[in-house]
Amino acid sequence: MNSDRLRIIDLPGGDPHARGRAHGETLRAGVAEMLDRWGEGLGALYGVGRARYVERFHAATRYAATTERLAPGVIAEVRGIAEGANVRFADLLAAQHINEEFELGPAFAAEACSTIILPPAAGRPALIAQNLDLAQYLDGLQILLRCPTGDGSGEILALSVPGMISLNGMNSHGFAVCDNTVNQLRPNPEGLPVYALYRLLLESRTLAEAAALVERIPPATGLNWVMGDPDGVMMIERSGFETAKTPGADGRPVYHTNHPLACSDWAGHDSATGTRPRPARSSYLRYASLHQRLHDADAAVLGVQDLKAVLSARDDPDYPVSRGGGQTVDDMAIGFTLACSVFELDRERPRWHLASGPGHCTEMRVFEFSRPGAG
Repeated sequence: MNSDRLRIIDLPGGDPHARGRAHGETLRAGVAEMLDRWGEGLGALYGVGRARYVERFHAATRYAATTERLAPGVIAEVRGIAEGANVRFADLLAAQHINEEFELGPAFAAEACSTIILPPAAGRPALIAQNLDLAQYLDGLQILLRCPTGDGSGEILALSVPGMISLNGMNSHGFAVCDNTVNQLRPNPEGLPVYALYRLLLESRTLAEAAALVERIPPATGLNWVMGDPDGVMMIERSGFETAKTPGADGRPVYHTNHPLACSDWAGHDSATGTRPRPARSSYLRYASLHQRLHDADAAVLGVQDLKAVLSARDDPDYPVSRGGGQTVDDMAIGFTLACSVFELDRERPRWHLASGPGHCTEMRVFEFSRPGAG
């Protein structure tokens, strides 16, 4: 997708249901198309039709009840989207659970996204960066959702596709958040789905506030949170039960793909034999590319264009950092870089450098807030 055609959809603040309803009404055709593409993907990837998957998803999980308890506004927003778009709420709710779909899908190790953090330096604000790797069928549906924060003190920009709450994002306080899947970490059936955590995190005014929320609320599946504000950056590997923080403050870049680097709470760990689930080659090969380009680098001299170049790398022909889709079996599910992002966490002028496609073949566009530095 050409980033110049990326649409910004303005949504109202206040009542989450009303915000969702506006989302659904504005993007009605797009929501239906997203669900149709998702259903086709379920058949191709898992050999199950959309109706059967949705039925099994809700029967086998307690995510909806957990979200209703811990983030009722998120459920209300999804319900509003479904009503506004005239689609089944059960289908749309199941489709939100991208990270949890990896957990519930087939027995391959789902691996998606490469991430980097740089602490603030002289002449440059803190930076966080991500390649958002998802199914290629979502390409062409990318949008930015813009709405006021819940307390009205700022503004949120969230990357999404029609019908979904968010896939990553930032706010005008200079806070940004993205993630990468680490599903070798132990899941929590009673945890909060990642899409709902995103909606809560994007209300954060500071990194400290967001880190406290991540510590307090367990996720449903293992992942690595990548977050920052004008004062600092952090990665937080989070299983459904434990956290392991990696601050970006030692003068070196910190980077991650899809295997645990800090958290020891692995799923399926056999303490007697030391056996642990092995990530697939993709995670190691993409990590090797990041390591080769960043491990000796001085974070203070790196900038937006350097991170964009790293995330555009194609060092391994089968498992490049910047993923064009359609080359390996894993590509069917997670082999396409839907967006390449570098977030500038400037206190007065936070900015989002965003390519709505693989960085190696998609130009970046800069997005700013209508009220920069609000709050």
